[in-house]
Amino acid sequence: MAGTGIGPALRRARLLRGKSIEEASRETRIRAEYLQALERETFEAILGDVYVRGFLRSYSAYLGLDPSSILTLYRREFGVAKPRLPEPVTGPPGAPTRQHPHLLHIPRPHLSWRFLIAVTALALAMLAAAGLLSRSRSAPPAAGAPSSGASIPVLSTGVTVGVLANAQVTLTVIVDGGSPVQYQLHPGEGRSFPGTTSVRIELSRGGVTVVTVNGHAIGTPGSKTAPFAASYSPQDYRRPSSVASQSP
Repeated sequence: MAGTGIGPALRRARLLRGKSIEEASRETRIRAEYLQALERETFEAILGDVYVRGFLRSYSAYLGLDPSSILTLYRREFGVAKPRLPEPVTGPPGAPTRQHPHLLHIPRPHLSWRFLIAVTALALAMLAAAGLLSRSRSAPPAAGAPSSGASIPVLSTGVTVGVLANAQVTLTVIVDGGSPVQYQLHPGEGRSFPGTTSVRIELSRGGVTVVTVNGHAIGTPGSKTAPFAASYSPQDYRRPSSVASQSP
């Protein structure tokens, strides 16, 4: 089965934040093997569908991704979770009939309608709390499995800029007009910088890093033979028509 694109998006966001699986596990209180299952899209390794959806919501919010978009991609592939009523307890197949009717017979307990209704109400409440039931009617129709390179929008508050180095580079960051902070990034090293009004990045040379703005990968800006600088705001790359404000 083709991938949903959820796993690569989660892994890319974690790397851009410079977090290991162990660090993410400690900070989200989700077991490391479950986080790895989410990034590998081996959802069957997790306890059940309700837990998968809950972990996806918590992990994507922790990484700065939009949980509703992640869950929409998941629903396109696996559908909306449905509550299941417990089946009544029955005897084992082929059980012998009573041969001694004079002995005391202890009837098997059966589930009452009140208990079944209570279980159904609890399941519906869990779905409503996860935001799945109310959004199931407005979910867009499935249009085939989404590609693994789909862009996942982040939450609409603030601005987040991620930088992943493909080669050694000097990075200077200015968040919300504050004091500049300098980093030496090695190949494969990534960092993420959240801000309220603006995030400015200055690279000793462009074209050697992958830059992500508000969850939207804008590629490797600039030239490998010249410095690169750009400033980004909360509105940049929120919509397809938006353009990042760059300054030399």
